[in-house]
Order: sequence, then C-alpha cells, then structure tokens
Amino acid sequence: MKILHLSDLHFGKRVCEISMIGEQRAISDSIIEQLAKDPVDAVVIAGDIYDRSIPPESAVTLFSSFIERIYDMGIPVLAISGNHDSPERLSFAAGIMKKHNIHFVTSVKDSLTPVTLYDSFGAVNFYLLPYLRPSDVNNAFGTGFSSYTDAVAYMAETMGIDPAQRNVIVSHQFVSGASVTDMETCVGGTEAVSLSVYEAFDYGALGHLHTPQNVGSKHIRYCGTPLKYSAAEVKHSKSMTIVELGEKGRVSIDTVPLKPIHDMRRVKGSVMELCRSENATEDYIYAVVTDTNEISGVASMLRQIYPNLVSIDYEVLSERYDRSRVMQGNVEREKTPLEVFTELYELQHGGNSMSELQLELMKEIIGSVETEGGTSDAALEA
Repeated sequence: MKILHLSDLHFGKRVCEISMIGEQRAISDSIIEQLAKDPVDAVVIAGDIYDRSIPPESAVTLFSSFIERIYDMGIPVLAISGNHDSPERLSFAAGIMKKHNIHFVTSVKDSLTPVTLYDSFGAVNFYLLPYLRPSDVNNAFGTGFSSYTDAVAYMAETMGIDPAQRNVIVSHQFVSGASVTDMETCVGGTEAVSLSVYEAFDYGALGHLHTPQNVGSKHIRYCGTPLKYSAAEVKHSKSMTIVELGEKGRVSIDTVPLKPIHDMRRVKGSVMELCRSENATEDYIYAVVTDTNEISGVASMLRQIYPNLVSIDYEVLSERYDRSRVMQGNVEREKTPLEVFTELYELQHGGNSMSELQLELMKEIIGSVETEGGTSDAALEA
C-alpha cells in the first residue's frame, strides 16, 4: 500500500504579515500534479491543516478545493487535528465525509476505532490520534495523567492493535529524540512523548515539527512542512513523503522534492551590497545588514530590490546587544516597561538614547496604560 504522508499545511499562514496563501495554492497544485502522475492508495494529513483555529476564508476555500481534487481521484483522505486547528470546526460534516472515504478525527475517543484499508497483503489499520494534552485524555476517560508520554501511551495501549496486522498511527506531538529548530519549543521537555510509544506500529506518521526527519528508526517519521515558514527553515529541503507498506514488516520511504514559486532565503551584506540591482528577487528575504553606522530608510531601500522582504536584522547592533546582556550576568531582575522600551529603542537606533521629550512622553503613555489596566506600580506594591 502506497501512502502520501503530509502534515503542517498551515493554510492561511502569514509570515511577518506577508500572506502565504499564493504559495500554498501553488504547492497544493504541485502535490495534486504529483498524485496524478504517481497515484497513492491513501493521503494522510498529520495535523495543523490551518494556521489558526479560526482560519481566513481563503484558507478554508483552498483546503476545500485541495480535498475535493483528491476525492475526485478516488483516493481516501485520513486527517487529524493539530494544535493549531479547531477540532470542532475541522470535524464539521465529518460523518457525511466519512461515507465518502474522507476521514477527519478530532477527538481522542474516535481515535480508538481504526480506519481500515486493504491491499493484496490484507488489512492496514490507520489509528488517527489528534493532538492531545493529558487533560484531553483525562476528561474523556476519567484518568489522572499529568505526563504527555503517559497520556499518549494510554491511548496507544487502549487501541488494542493486532500485532499480526499492519498498523499505522497518525499523531501530532513532540517525540523525544527529534531535532527541533529555535522556532519550535518544547518547554522543559514537558510536552515530549517517548519514542517507545510508537514502536509497536508499522509506521508512525507524525506531524508538529517542520523539519523532515526520521525519529529513532525509518518507520517513525515527521514529513515536515510543504513550504518554508520561518527563518529557521531557510536551509530546509521540503518534500512529499511517500510510504510503501509491503507485507508485514516491510516498509520503504521515498521523498519527492517540492519546489515553491518563491524560495525563502537569508541574505547578508552592507546596504550598498544588498541593494545592487542584480540581487533583485521576489523570494522571501531575511536580510542581515552589516553596516556599523545607522542608515535611515533601510527598509524602503531594500524593498526596492526585495519586494517580499520579511525582516531586517542589524548584525553589529545584535552583537552589541548580546554582549551587553552577557556583561549584565545570566540572572536579571524583571525590567520595568520603560526599561524594556528604552533597550528596544537603543537597539533600533544604533545605541542612541531617547531625547528628554521622548522619555517624558513614554513615561506618560506607560503610566496611563498601567492606570487604565489597574496595574500601576503602586497597586502592585500594595
């Protein structure tokens, strides 16, 4: 059985307020074109279909079209909700779609009943486990878990898989041992799920992390995002993951490269170097400016060459800021709002301080906000 493993589509994503919907539409077309050339027996989507719980109309329209085109090919779709999705919205009309082999599972209770597909070797059982917190399992089954590993392990055990058959789990969690970027956080490791939870399955189709990678072994895998969505991903190679399940115990994985209309890149140099006409591109650009002196209007100048400029980082100012933090020591008292704003102002203005007028104005603004919000310094001390 051949399976297309997708995840983290993040339809409706905005990168620093730049809409990615055009890129997402184009990459969806590429996926459909690939399926037309090389059909699969099932499409698995391991969560984060949308970028936020209330997606924009354009994102809903795009996903609807994407699913409809897959359905027209006669390919079953098996999808779960991720932490960015609204389970209630994603499960709308799920009962009707299930009759047409389009399966959306958004509750932990529903994950206990597999979707079973067949090929020449027999049954393949797909267990669709949406993103969960221990509280989700506790509320559904009256358990008392505080650990993510214990909660997911309970679900896997309760599924009661038949080890003689081929079993696939679709899951959207952090898995211990996976490589994460600085954009993907797992605070203190508390959300990490032990790899051992998934090892009984013939294939673990994972979602949540944006870097394509196997975890522990070739049969437990994050397919990654189909597009780059952050500075941490500029060096990623995005792809479609194609999984083939042969007879019990035989799993092979292949990848098909995905090429966006516009790449996401980081460029570095002086403003003069970056603004050369031959550098002009519509790629999504993270610019690193190396000039030691502040230059006014940098953003406007760079956007003449890079219309899809995502952000600007000033290398020298960043290094100066980092050094000042190190000199202050690792343990700092909590800064006041005025101190935070002052540091930010100096960082953005080459180390120059605010004028007395600006400082007094900022004090008035902060004071009025704190008073209206009921969190003045006097109130806090009381």
